[in-house]
Amino acid sequence: MNKTTTRNKYLMFFAIGIISFYLSGYLLRGIHPPQSVFLMLLVYWILFGIGILVCKERSRGFVVKAFAVSFAALFLISAGFFALGAYNHYDSKYIDAERLQTVPDEFAVVTEEELNEYPALKETITSQSIVKVRPDEWRRTIDYLTEKGSHTVKFGDMYYAIGFMTA
Repeated sequence: MNKTTTRNKYLMFFAIGIISFYLSGYLLRGIHPPQSVFLMLLVYWILFGIGILVCKERSRGFVVKAFAVSFAALFLISAGFFALGAYNHYDSKYIDAERLQTVPDEFAVVTEEELNEYPALKETITSQSIVKVRPDEWRRTIDYLTEKGSHTVKFGDMYYAIGFMTA
């Protein structure tokens, strides 16, 4: 067997590792760990077995190398995907403003000029929605309201309870 044929077979097994991840991701919608990991490994073993049957090479050395190549691809793409998810989860910060119907006992008065310095706070107050913000802006806004003495603010004639969330 020549080197080109062997290289193509290993490329096929590398692709099997990648396809296993994406195919199991398609099949796993709504399934949570640990069942999702078991199903991903089941999809991998099925595709690996099909790959061994298609390439018609049954030597122990080839099967071990093909397994190492395909499983390494599956592992690396899974680890990368989950690391990216953890990073995005850590980086997710939100600010919410809920308009209050009654006058609270404690509140801080916020002016238009002060809101211009805190664009995320201004956006959440004016839009009455949850706003995703950068972590530094989120921390800066928390520090500002803590310094003012309350996370309940008065802007104009309305009162707002400001909430800070992480994902």
